[in-house]
Amino acid sequence: MPGTHRPSAAPYATQVLLKEVLLRSLEDKRVTLGKLGERLGVSPPAISRRVQRLVRRGYLERDGACGLRLTDVGSKIALYALRKQEIFEAYLVRELGYQWDEVRPAADSALRMDDALIERMYAQIGRPLRCPHGLPIPTRDGRFELPQAVPLSEWPPNQPAIVSYVLSSDGEMLRYLAELGLTPGARLAAVARIPFGDSIKVRIERNRSVNEHVIGAALAQVVFVEAVPTPKPRAAGTDKSPVS
Repeated sequence: MPGTHRPSAAPYATQVLLKEVLLRSLEDKRVTLGKLGERLGVSPPAISRRVQRLVRRGYLERDGACGLRLTDVGSKIALYALRKQEIFEAYLVRELGYQWDEVRPAADSALRMDDALIERMYAQIGRPLRCPHGLPIPTRDGRFELPQAVPLSEWPPNQPAIVSYVLSSDGEMLRYLAELGLTPGARLAAVARIPFGDSIKVRIERNRSVNEHVIGAALAQVVFVEAVPTPKPRAAGTDKSPVS
């Protein structure tokens, strides 16, 4: 039964597919066979056969005619695979000098690596909480808590924000976002929608300067932003006057 399987025992191809279902579900509320097949570079008949096998094994279940969602067992495998991928991505960036647009093509190879090796890599880079694209790294026990973020396209006008994470594996798109400064942690002074179109104007604070850029709907849908954290007030009695 699927419920007795350890996530690490799932075949490589199964881990890749379930991980992609998880990632697509973060971007779209409904994961379809067409979008999944397009992301994996698989023809419609082939992706349909693969999905049918995973439905029979209890890893996936249907969501309407063409939609998919992970079962509890499938989710555990997907999070296990995502953790290995994200740790490897972070290692490539921090230790080997990769750029964030270069890591995704190499990331699936992490799923073939020994778990102990991945955990050593994780310790080597200081156990970061997020991957280079800003997504939380799932814990070893499968906890995965997304920040309260929304696509930039849905952010209220004239409100400051901070870039939380970016949901894209398109290298060209990621390079362009980096050129603009729309990377995780970037602060947006304001967001404004341009009338009579889908474009958005953003004011990006970087290196004590503010730059304005106009971006299209495709970019605004993959950049997720959240409210700027409010500084915590200091507890009474913690401020001390300097000694003269």
